[in-house]
Amino acid sequence: MKNLSYCSDCRRISDFDGVCSYCQSTNIKELKKKAPVSVIGAKIKGDVLNVDGKTIEIVCIEAGKNQRSLKKFDAEKLVKVL
Repeated sequence: MKNLSYCSDCRRISDFDGVCSYCQSTNIKELKKKAPVSVIGAKIKGDVLNVDGKTIEIVCIEAGKNQRSLKKFDAEKLVKVL
């Protein structure tokens, strides 16, 4: 799993170089497996399963249903749920 990071202030996920490219904060932490994430602009939430470059595969739990599915998203479209 490649080391992607998230900003503690704006919660964006990317491969930052010590400074967040969105809010210029230095509060950068490593994104780990099973970390809860959410898709920006959608009601999709899930947990990180696998990272392949800048693509993250998440286990989605659909609201109201007890079904789980695997979906892939670009890291820039996800935010960390704190």
